Amino acid sequence: MAEAALKAGIGTFWLGDGLLGRPDFPPWSGGMESFSELAWLAGRYPGASVALGAAVLPLRDPLWVAKSAATLDQLTEGRFTLVLTPGNWPDEFAAEGRDFAGRGGALESGLLSLREIWSAEAGSDGPSPRPWTPGGPPVWLAGARATMLRAIRLGLPFQASRVGPAALAPTAREWFDRGGTKLAVRVRLGVGDGGSEAGAPPPTATDTGALTGSATFLAEQIAAFRQLGVTDLSIMPGQDLESSLRTIEALAEKALPVGLS
Repeated sequence: MAEAALKAGIGTFWLGDGLLGRPDFPPWSGGMESFSELAWLAGRYPGASVALGAAVLPLRDPLWVAKSAATLDQLTEGRFTLVLTPGNWPDEFAAEGRDFAGRGGALESGLLSLREIWSAEAGSDGPSPRPWTPGGPPVWLAGARATMLRAIRLGLPFQASRVGPAALAPTAREWFDRGGTKLAVRVRLGVGDGGSEAGAPPPTATDTGALTGSATFLAEQIAAFRQLGVTDLSIMPGQDLESSLRTIEALAEKALPVGLS
């Protein structure tokens, strides 16, 4: 599937992050430990960029996140992007004994720790390795409106998730009106009959923003994202290996050339 994506002109391998098993996260889409799997992809496909969208920082040790991210930044020579999120699943916080209600503050304090670690002078007592990128790899935020506002305040890019162009439009307007910079989207696209184009239910109960339809329909959605000011589109293709390969093929042949023109 990774090889098919590269042939289609998709330049970055994205993986999600989660602690517990989820039906919408097969092993190859974020069910395995994301930093480890991204390191494998980076070694298997030299020259490709990799990105984690999005790491649930309040459930992770910032020191280990800083070390893992700096390692990927070194291995890819700066072709790694780290997206951080406060988290969305209360059961994961319960499993770790963490405060779900305070996850927003934990995200920001963890981000401050990452920046301090990456900016420490060489030879200090900070973790090894030092990041390839001065000050650390690019960091974006992802989540709901509260996280979007935090991204604006901190001057960071924001990645919306599982939302189509029509639903994203009000968020995009507010984002740019408030001085937001880079706007990205993570969305599931699927080629096939029915789906969002025909008003049928999405592939899974959690895929409220899934966009499923013909290659022409997908091209229209990609073009609509661009018109809203979206400059990075992280695509979750299909729901299993067969549907993912079919979607990537359709994206390569029809949807991407038209939607990006």
